[in-house]
Amino acid sequence: MRKLWVLLLFITLAVYGYGQKLNALLSYNTYCTDQLEPYIEFTFLIDGQSVKYVTNENGKYQAGVKIDISLERKDTIVKKLDFLLLSDEFEDSVRTEKPDFADKQNILIPNGEYFIRFVVKDTNSDVKPFLYLDHVVIDFPTERVSMSDMVLLNKLMPQEDDNNVFNKYGFCMIPLFHNYVPEDIMALPFYTEIYNTEKILGYDNSFIVRSYIENTSNRRLASPQLISEKMLKTAPVSIFLHQFNVYNLPSGNYNMVLEVMDKDSNNLLTAKTFFQRSNPRMKLNIDAYNNTDVDNTFVSQITDLKTMQDYIGSLYPIANAVEQDFFVTRMKTIPLDKLQRFFYSFWLTRNPSDPEGEWEKYKAKVDYVQKAYGSKQVKGFRTDRGRVYLQYGPPNQITEAPYDPQSYPYEIWHYYNMGEQNNVRFVFYNPDLISNDYELLHSDALGEPKDTSWQLKLTKRLNIQYDPDIKKPDSYWGGSLDEDWLFGR
Repeated sequence: MRKLWVLLLFITLAVYGYGQKLNALLSYNTYCTDQLEPYIEFTFLIDGQSVKYVTNENGKYQAGVKIDISLERKDTIVKKLDFLLLSDEFEDSVRTEKPDFADKQNILIPNGEYFIRFVVKDTNSDVKPFLYLDHVVIDFPTERVSMSDMVLLNKLMPQEDDNNVFNKYGFCMIPLFHNYVPEDIMALPFYTEIYNTEKILGYDNSFIVRSYIENTSNRRLASPQLISEKMLKTAPVSIFLHQFNVYNLPSGNYNMVLEVMDKDSNNLLTAKTFFQRSNPRMKLNIDAYNNTDVDNTFVSQITDLKTMQDYIGSLYPIANAVEQDFFVTRMKTIPLDKLQRFFYSFWLTRNPSDPEGEWEKYKAKVDYVQKAYGSKQVKGFRTDRGRVYLQYGPPNQITEAPYDPQSYPYEIWHYYNMGEQNNVRFVFYNPDLISNDYELLHSDALGEPKDTSWQLKLTKRLNIQYDPDIKKPDSYWGGSLDEDWLFGR
C-alpha cells in the first residue's frame, strides 16, 4: 500500500513548561477524492488539562496550540499547513474540568514520497516547540483499484452534533489513536475507502470485501468468528465500514486484514493494520482438550513430565497470549495426561495431516537455539535471541560487535522482510560481559520493545551520566553503531 507498513502514525507529545505537560495526539491518513486527487487528513486531539490558559480579547481564559506541518521533497517544501488550534473559553483559569479540544485538516498532495515535518507548540509556554519527522508514500494509481488507510475506531456512534470534528458518513467516528484495544472495548469498528472499482470492474458491477483478524506471529485467523465478507457495488469511491466483536479475543498482537476481490474472488488488493489487544480475563481451559485422543500418537511416547513441560515451554514464541499465560502461570500444576492432550492438539490445529512432522520441524529449531544461545542454566528458547529466532525465523543478516571499545557486546539482527514489515532490526546486548545470554534492547518491529535511547544505553558503561533529552552518545573512536544499524557489516 502507500506506506511501507505503517498505516496510521501516532505521536504522543510531551512538552514541559510552567510545571505542565502538553499532551497531544496527532494522526494522519491518506485518502482520495472521487476524481482520484490524493490528500492527507490530519487529526489533532489536545488534552485540555495539559495546556496553559491565559486571558484572551474577550476577557476569558483560553489555551492555544500552534501546529505547523510541512511536506518536503529533496529539501523543498511542497505543501504547508500552519494554524492555531484554540480551546473553549472559560471564566476562570482554575476550572477543574477543561475538556479536550480537537481539529481535522486536509492537504491535497500529488502521488509521491514525502517527508512530513510536525512542529507543535503551546502558544502560552516559552519552551521549545516539539519537532517530529516522518516519511510517507502516497500512491493512488489510475490503472487499478486502491484503498485509503484503514482506520480503527474507539467509538462509532450516530452523528448528533454537526460541529463534531470526528463526524464522517453520518457517524461520529472517534479514532483508536494508539491502536491499543483495552479489555473494556467489546467491539472494534473500522473503516476505509476503496477507489476506482467502477473504472476497473465496470459500472453497476459488484465486488467482494473480505475482512478478518489474524495473529501477527503466525498470520493465522484469530478466530473463525472474526471473518466477514460483504458485497459492494462499484463506484468511484466505496465506503467500507464494519466492526468485529472482540469480547473473547485474547491479549496479543493482531492485524486487521482487508481483501478486495472481484465477483469471481480474484484478489485485487490486500491491506493490513496492526493493533494490540489486552484482555486479561481470557484464560486457557485445559479441560477443553479432555476428548483429544493421543493413544498411538507421537505424544504418547513422551512419558516424562519434565520433558513434556520443557516441550510445551518451547512453544512460547509461537503461541498466542492465552497459551503463553497458561505456560507461565499454570502449566506446572497440570498432570502429564492433560499436557499430552494439549500438546497434541496444539500441533494438530497447525498441521492436521502431519502434526508430528510439524513438531519435528519446530523441534529442530528449538535444538538449534539451545546450541547457539542456551546453556545449562538457561534454555535457548527462553533467551531473547532464541525467542526471536523461533518466532520470526533466522535473520537475513547478523552484525556482531563483541569488542566495541565503549559499548557492551552487541548483535544487530536484520530481517529484510517480516510479513508486512520491511527492514526490521533487533538490537541485543550483553551487559554482564560474561554469559552468552544477550538481552533484547530495542527493535523497530511491531509489538516489540522500542527504546529511542538504545545507543546511549549500549554505551552506558563509559557514558554513566543520564540526560533524558540525549538519545545518542557522542561519536567515539572505533564505534560504528549508526553504520551497524543502517547497513550492517
